Amino acid sequence: MSGHVMGTRWLALIVLFGWIAGAGAIDDDCSNASAAEAKALTLKAVEQVEKLGHERAFRNFMDPEGDFFPRDLYVIVIDLEGTMWVNGAYPQGIGTSALNAQDAKGRRYIEQILRIARERGEGWVEYQWFNPCTGEYSDKNTYFKRVGQFVVAVGAYRNPKNITANAAG
Repeated sequence: MSGHVMGTRWLALIVLFGWIAGAGAIDDDCSNASAAEAKALTLKAVEQVEKLGHERAFRNFMDPEGDFFPRDLYVIVIDLEGTMWVNGAYPQGIGTSALNAQDAKGRRYIEQILRIARERGEGWVEYQWFNPCTGEYSDKNTYFKRVGQFVVAVGAYRNPKNITANAAG
C-alpha cells in the first residue's frame, strides 16, 4: 500500500471521532453536550433511518444546516464490517475502514462498538479523544445503536464542570 494511502487512512482514523473546526458550533465557554444529549441524538438518528431509509437519513445527518449538529455533537454511522458511512465531523473518512481506530491509550473502540452492537444491539463505549475545546485528551462517551447492518453513534466529551450529567448509562 502506498505511503499516501496509508497516511490518508491514518489521518482519517486520527480524526474519526475528533472535532474538525467549523463542523459544528462549540460554545464559547467550552460547555460540551452531555452523554444524555448524545444518546438522545443517536435515538433521533435511528428513528430517521427507520422512517426514511438509510440513504435519505444519511444525507440528513451530513447537512450542517440540519438537525443533527447540535452544540458539539454529530452523527457517525458504520456498518457491521467497520466501513464508515457517515461522519459529521470528518466527511473525508466516509468509505474508509474504521476497524483499526484507536484512542489515545491504544483502545480499539470501534471493534468494541461493533462487538457490543452485534451482541446486544446498543450500548456505551468510553475512550479518550482529543477535545478541541480544552486542547487536551478527554474521556468521551459514545452511545450507539444497531439498525440492521448499520451502527449509529454519537459521542460526548466528559465535561469536568458537569460529570454527573455526562455519566454514560
